[in-house]
Amino acid sequence: MERIVKPDSDYKYRIISGYDGRRMTWHNLECKTGKNAKHSIRTAYTPLERRETIKNKRGYDPYYDDHMAHCCLNPTNTKGSNPTFTTREAQRIFAHAHRAGIEAGNAVDPMPMVVGTPTTFLGNDIDYSKKTYYVPEGMCGFAWVVIRPANSSIARHAAKLGIGSSAYGGGMEISVHDHGQSYERKQKHASAYAAVLREYGIEASPNSRLD
Repeated sequence: MERIVKPDSDYKYRIISGYDGRRMTWHNLECKTGKNAKHSIRTAYTPLERRETIKNKRGYDPYYDDHMAHCCLNPTNTKGSNPTFTTREAQRIFAHAHRAGIEAGNAVDPMPMVVGTPTTFLGNDIDYSKKTYYVPEGMCGFAWVVIRPANSSIARHAAKLGIGSSAYGGGMEISVHDHGQSYERKQKHASAYAAVLREYGIEASPNSRLD
């Protein structure tokens, strides 16, 4: 049977997997780096859209460190793909992103859960004759935003201002410390935070994991 190959017009980006199979890098279709890659796949999704699609399908966040390649960033502002900021500008940007994150996290209605001892070893049910705990904020977890590259102007400001630290796999990591231990709230906070940074032409991606 003849294999039908869809035209590039059906897609927007090429995805190249990193050496560890977890770091996925997005390139525009016309980018030579993506075209010349030995292994790549085409997609119509942005990194964030792909994460949301996988999450909705599987019920949890993928463990991929997805991001748009620095060479293919296309910000809507005039500062360029690797903008330079003054300390005051950086402070305003981080404050803007933090406000957006707080609002997004507070708007979430987490699904409560009950934690207790199973009736059988490795069982999924709860023995209510033993002590149980009601957790109104739902699942516990962590969330953070990664800025790339780590030597960019905004990343250096994050380190100097004490809100950023070196991220595993590269970049500058900004942790979400708000919303207690609520995984759902922190996750939405990180997504909103990263979205604001991208508005300023900054390469930023939200990340999260359950505790």
